[in-house]
Amino acid sequence: MAWPLVGVNLPRVQGIDALDKTLTRIKSEGFDGVEINIESFPMIIEGELCQQWVDVVKAVLEKHQLFYTAHIGRGLDLRDTIRPELHRAVLASSLEVCRQLNMQVLVLHYEIKSQNQKVERQFLDAHRWAADLAGKLGVVLCVENIEVELVEPVVELAQQVDHPHLRLNLDTGHAFLAANYYHFDFLEAVSLMAPYLGHLHLNDNTGTFEELRLTNRPVYDGMTMSWRREFGKGDIHLPPFFGKVPFDEVLSRCRDYEGRYICEYTYEDYAPFNASIQEKVRKHIIDSRM
Repeated sequence: MAWPLVGVNLPRVQGIDALDKTLTRIKSEGFDGVEINIESFPMIIEGELCQQWVDVVKAVLEKHQLFYTAHIGRGLDLRDTIRPELHRAVLASSLEVCRQLNMQVLVLHYEIKSQNQKVERQFLDAHRWAADLAGKLGVVLCVENIEVELVEPVVELAQQVDHPHLRLNLDTGHAFLAANYYHFDFLEAVSLMAPYLGHLHLNDNTGTFEELRLTNRPVYDGMTMSWRREFGKGDIHLPPFFGKVPFDEVLSRCRDYEGRYICEYTYEDYAPFNASIQEKVRKHIIDSRM
């Protein structure tokens, strides 16, 4: 595949036949690859690999000339103190899924840094352990900045772990929301993360932080994406260049980045424009290097 490698996140699909059809459509629209959330299929059950499901998914993925990357399931919490061994088991199985499905990147969320030093030591140690395991399996862990935390703690984690198989994933939408809410410079934050990047999520929004994300997560999660999108509230996963993120400046500050670019948006809502979205993103990436 020729640089730049531009992919898209897999939308929700119902069943293995739908996966096959969706991958065919994504390829026809000009995308080079797909990022798949590990929990999209029951490939892990209580921390253990469900080999039958991994085999079924693998057979479909191998039919298509696409690259694949992975996103961890939402429930993973390496700060959990009740059953930390279960969360490590889920992560270990997720890495094994990546190995078997030839997914060279696994994205994890950083979430919010706690004030408990013991918890943060556990969090750091878990990432050191996971980076070692990822190295043995040929996977790179990429820790993603989140809209409810500053960028500096995420960069500090990469510096502390200091491992070739732990890098950062810049999520442009999360950083843009956090910058507006916590009043830091968005583009300076991009520059801060740039030397540590192993992956890049390109998604857009209006920059309007929705405080329910912090104060009442269940209510926030219950708000439909279409409603939040209509009023521009929070992490609405617009396609690049549909919102207010200054992508040309972002790309120019990531000029040394040579990894994959994932357009992370609600793909199914933009069906008439998906091909033109990847074309525009590809053009702006190339232009940023001139």
